Parts: sequence; structure tokens; C-alpha cells
Amino acid sequence: MLKLDGEAGMSFVRIAVITAALFAVGAPAFAQQAPTPKPIPIIVPQGGAGNMSEFYLQNERRTAIARAHAGKVQWERATQVASLINRNRCKDAYLLAVDEKDEVLAKRVYEVCTAAPSPLG
Repeated sequence: MLKLDGEAGMSFVRIAVITAALFAVGAPAFAQQAPTPKPIPIIVPQGGAGNMSEFYLQNERRTAIARAHAGKVQWERATQVASLINRNRCKDAYLLAVDEKDEVLAKRVYEVCTAAPSPLG
């Protein structure tokens, strides 16, 4: 059973919020593109590959994909919001998204912050 606590659990929340928000914003535009983008390689430090978990590598890949599809402003706003959520400041995260008129991100913040706690921990 996978147990997420501490830094790993918060990292998962941050990645989930950023990825969901950015894919939701870019989905209509992305669906209209004809060519399939090339895979984004993940750079694994030498000597550390045996110590890196599959969970960590999946999060790194999702982050790279989300960053590639987001604009600089969207990425910065999403990481700010994720940081606020990780510090249990959901109201501030929601208000930031609303103030920036980012309805998709505001909706995702609301969903994440009002979700029932995970049974994993």
C-alpha cells in the first residue's frame, strides 16, 4: 500500500493541482493540434537511478508535461497557488486565482481544498 505523508504527500497535491488546472485550460487548444508532440525526456542523475521511486519519476514527468503546455504566467500562478495550498492557506489560494481571473484554476483549488481527506494518510 502506498502511503503519502509529509513532503511526498504535499508534493503530490501540488503536482495534481498544477497538472489538472493546466490541462483543463489547454485541453481545447491541445485537441485541435494535428502533430503529436515528442516525448519529454526525464533526466535522471547518474548513480541515483536505483534510489529514485517510480512515484517520484511519474511526478517529474507530469510536471515536465504540464510546464511544457503552460505559459510562463500560468505556470507561476499555478505554483503560487500550490504553495499556498501546501501551507493550508486554501482561501488565499482561491482568492489569488479569482483575482487573476483564472476560473479554471479557482475551480480546481475549490475542488482540491474541499475534497475529503485521502484514506492513504
